Amino acid sequence: MFLLAAITAATLFLNGAEIHQTEALSLAKGMNEIRVEGLSPSLNPSSIQLSLTGGAVITSSQFITDYLSSSVARHDDLEQTLANKKALLTELTNQAATNLTSLSLLESGVRASMSYDRVTTATVDANLKFYQSKAADLYAQKITLDNAIAKTKEEIKQLEAQIKESSTQGKTRSGVLLLTVSSPKAQRQPLEIRYFTPEAAWSMHYDINVKAIGEPIELVKKAHVSQTTGLDWSTVRLTLSTATPMRNNQAPELSTWFINKYEKPLYFATRAAKVANASFAAMDNMVFEEEAEMATMDDFITTTKNEVALEYHIDVPYDVQGNGKEQIIALGTETLANVDYAYYVVPKVNTDVFLIADLSLAPANSTSGETTASPLALLPGEASIHYNGTYFGETYLNTNALHLTLGTDPSIRVKREKVQDLTATKGSTTSQALTYRTSITNTKTTPVKLIVKDQYPVSQNKDIKVSLLDKTTAGAANDSERGLLTYTLSLSPAETQSLLLDYTLRYPKDWTIR
Repeated sequence: MFLLAAITAATLFLNGAEIHQTEALSLAKGMNEIRVEGLSPSLNPSSIQLSLTGGAVITSSQFITDYLSSSVARHDDLEQTLANKKALLTELTNQAATNLTSLSLLESGVRASMSYDRVTTATVDANLKFYQSKAADLYAQKITLDNAIAKTKEEIKQLEAQIKESSTQGKTRSGVLLLTVSSPKAQRQPLEIRYFTPEAAWSMHYDINVKAIGEPIELVKKAHVSQTTGLDWSTVRLTLSTATPMRNNQAPELSTWFINKYEKPLYFATRAAKVANASFAAMDNMVFEEEAEMATMDDFITTTKNEVALEYHIDVPYDVQGNGKEQIIALGTETLANVDYAYYVVPKVNTDVFLIADLSLAPANSTSGETTASPLALLPGEASIHYNGTYFGETYLNTNALHLTLGTDPSIRVKREKVQDLTATKGSTTSQALTYRTSITNTKTTPVKLIVKDQYPVSQNKDIKVSLLDKTTAGAANDSERGLLTYTLSLSPAETQSLLLDYTLRYPKDWTIR
């Protein structure tokens, strides 16, 4: 018995997928030999699960990879078409040669008939009319034949390229399941097949929409789905899961930790591994899928969380082509009400003032106050930021608290300048006193909250001393290990405030520091 199992559902993991396929078996009483085709050739054979009811028992099963004849047949069809085109080209070329011969004979005949000594005017007129009539037909035929020859040559060229590509691609693979089923009676029962394949994946992406300062932020969740299982999924129910089924499930154990004298090697080689941003390099090849006449996907998404994974169950069937191109599936929208807007500037690097949204990833209706227990349970993922309908760039969402840069505001003016740089040497020690002033003016008509970050040097040598004056650290959060100062300012409309960074360096006089 030959069957072609249909894909009914698929659970996509962050890497890999579990595919569900079903087909009705018409079983005779006794033993039945069944061949089920249409499975993914990249499946993991040890993951295959079979289910059959009605008292029927699967006594043996074997998975094989078969090479279909469809591509071979296509290759043969192309070869036959090429042979036909080449035969046509030969025929057209012969017709063109006959046409040229006819033109040559016509010209020779007319020329000969007009070379007699007793040729009359009437004879000349008759010959000219005959030549013009026949020549016009022959030249029209020549143009038609030349065009047909050029077209046929181009078709032959294209066919040869297709045949070369077909030969390079080779045969198409297909997964096949060979079953032996024992049935107590003649009956028709559904066969359910489940298996895992690594050739599929999904990742979370977000659109972060900010309407205005002080208003909640809209978080649109989207899944980027792709698969190269060797099958095209048609009207399949999808579940997106954060589980990692291919991870090593063996609990770790500790072995003896041996130490010994370290011998410095003669040569060190280092290699840095680069992590590429795959989501956005693929966007040139994305296939965007939209639901027609659908205002929101929230009503079609069910989210569940168990002990090992978060799952999105999608009630809308999807087509996912097996060409590896990403498709976008909307997973609903969340509103984030716990947003703290502030302005931010690092004058040492850039005097532009940036608008920052410090948001908590708790939903607007959350009353627990604990963002870590948020029902959103968001995954890490790339995010596009839109402010008041304008695209502002990309960020990466990876924690329960996130700082989003929404753009710059030129109405808050910042100026940083060095006002003192005094160097003096006393005995064996050089002292260098430096002072920087940062002036900030709010030209807006509303008060603003501004976070200012500045920096002073941190010594890594006991002979180099760094001393901060008290007026520098007043009102600032001082991270002495990193040499970072953070000021939180409130500026009224038209108000100007100044900050001083004042420190002294002491080091041996014959040293150069940097």
